[in-house]
Amino acid sequence: MKQRLIKLMALLLCVAIPLSAFVLWVDLTDDPYAKTYLGAFEEKYARLYGSEQKKIIFIGGSSLPFGLRSDLIEQELGGEYEVINFGLYATLGTKFMMDMAKDAISEGDIVILAPELNTQTYSLYFNPEAVLQATGDRLTMNFRLPIEDQLSVTYSYFRYGFERIGFSLKDNAPDPIGVYRADSLNEWGDIAVELPNNIMNNGYDSNLEIYLDERLFDEEFFDYVNDYVADVEKKGAKIYFNYSPANVLSLKTSKAQRAEFEQALSERLDCPLLGTIEDYVIDERYFYDTNFHLNSDGAVYFSDLLVRSLKGVLGREEKSSLEIPSPPPLESDLVVEVTDTGVAPEDYLGEPNADFVDVFEYEQAGDSYKIVGVKDEYLGITEVILPSIYDGKNVTAVEKGAFDGCAMLEYIHVGQTYKSLSAGAFSGCVSLKGVYLYKTDGNQIAPPADGLLDGAPSGVILYIPEGSNYTSGYTWANYIDRFVTFNKGGAE
Repeated sequence: MKQRLIKLMALLLCVAIPLSAFVLWVDLTDDPYAKTYLGAFEEKYARLYGSEQKKIIFIGGSSLPFGLRSDLIEQELGGEYEVINFGLYATLGTKFMMDMAKDAISEGDIVILAPELNTQTYSLYFNPEAVLQATGDRLTMNFRLPIEDQLSVTYSYFRYGFERIGFSLKDNAPDPIGVYRADSLNEWGDIAVELPNNIMNNGYDSNLEIYLDERLFDEEFFDYVNDYVADVEKKGAKIYFNYSPANVLSLKTSKAQRAEFEQALSERLDCPLLGTIEDYVIDERYFYDTNFHLNSDGAVYFSDLLVRSLKGVLGREEKSSLEIPSPPPLESDLVVEVTDTGVAPEDYLGEPNADFVDVFEYEQAGDSYKIVGVKDEYLGITEVILPSIYDGKNVTAVEKGAFDGCAMLEYIHVGQTYKSLSAGAFSGCVSLKGVYLYKTDGNQIAPPADGLLDGAPSGVILYIPEGSNYTSGYTWANYIDRFVTFNKGGAE
């Protein structure tokens, strides 16, 4: 018996010592995600738990940092409340943000749940890898999570740890370009970068259409929300459910269907709705880069809606004094000028090009064209640069099935004018090996949340420019295992 005990203790030591050494090694490395968008979470958490006055706590995803002007809301409410923008990124999950905020809610606070109108955010979705990147050097924050989520985070720690050590050894921690950085957020947790226009292709992201119907009714999610409502009310706080901004062009339900959705939603919730759905169906010109992210003028518009609703529930008669800017015009790209022709694909750098313009079939979409097919006589092509211009307008999108029948095509080069790639854009390319993307800021070209490579071979590589931010950006997270960096047209 004694020998068995000694063997067991020795075995435990053999496991515990290297495990402890690994955890210590990870802990001694710098947080590689500190500059990323997820790296902003720790500041949001610190502001929430550091507040010593009555709070209005907004809980949700990325529509909140892009949509709130917390300073204006505080101003309009006379400084009675401190506004806490506790929204960051849908990939963390609404449940995570709710759980992390719960212990900070106190008597007299107002809590507003405002997840994006999307099946992922209207669910109990939880992403432990994203949570680890967000909580960084303060992993003890995760003790606020339910035990099953803590176990999920623990299980994912080893992969996270190896990635973190790898960044440290190679000295190549993510340092994103564009708006999706931790330092893009101000002290309230709002996006502080000036976002002047809607930059989406023809004003909306066709890969993220909004359906307000039974698809959003995850009963387990609403049960969780209602339990949360009960906990908040026990603390002496008030809680409301609110809508995220919704780009009017992206909506796929009629006004009557939206009214039915609102009625069904109110029946499932044990807390009141703060506003009506029609209030938050907003002109496309107020958006920026997704159907939920507002530009700078849109943030003022959205904050005014919230101020009016909040004054209503607080019993205040005075109206909002905010000056609402007129919606800015859509970003209208200048038609590119193609000056160089005859560029070999191996020398291509993403510049305007029309060498292969006759290969494709096109459809006009707004002020630009999209590729919808390949002409029969070119189905045997093996490598192609997508044209930047057709019939005097930019070519900006690739539709589903555009390459059907191109059985010999191995490489596709997607230049700087492109803004949108549809699910199944490369289906039918049975020989496809790689797609080269040339925009440095990956958030300027929108893929579908999944399915971009549906119908293409399983080993297709997405080549991205060295120094770009696809891996740490907002829209490409689901394709991270496909990326290989390249420099001057050649894979490293």
